[in-house]
Amino acid sequence: MASWQQWLHSSPFEWEFRPVQAGVEAVRQQLLSVLDDCEGFECDRLRWRLHTAECAQELWLLRDAVYQVVASQHCQTQAAERINGVVPAFQRILPARVLHRV
Repeated sequence: MASWQQWLHSSPFEWEFRPVQAGVEAVRQQLLSVLDDCEGFECDRLRWRLHTAECAQELWLLRDAVYQVVASQHCQTQAAERINGVVPAFQRILPARVLHRV
């Protein structure tokens, strides 16, 4: 039991104080703006997931969910245009080999 207590108090709340990667906040805001005219439970849930994403990779992986929400409320063409409009922002924070358009 003593080792458990020692581990518990070794670095309290360290996970809460990690700085956000440079450029991540700008990309987060762009993805959130893609959802400006969308509404509903899935959209609210996705906004929460975007707000809680900690790194560029998480935001990149959420593109598909953003695409699905926009496509369900508008059309696939508009969803593709919006997602492709965000790709240049990712170019500043992710390696080029992982980037591709819809």
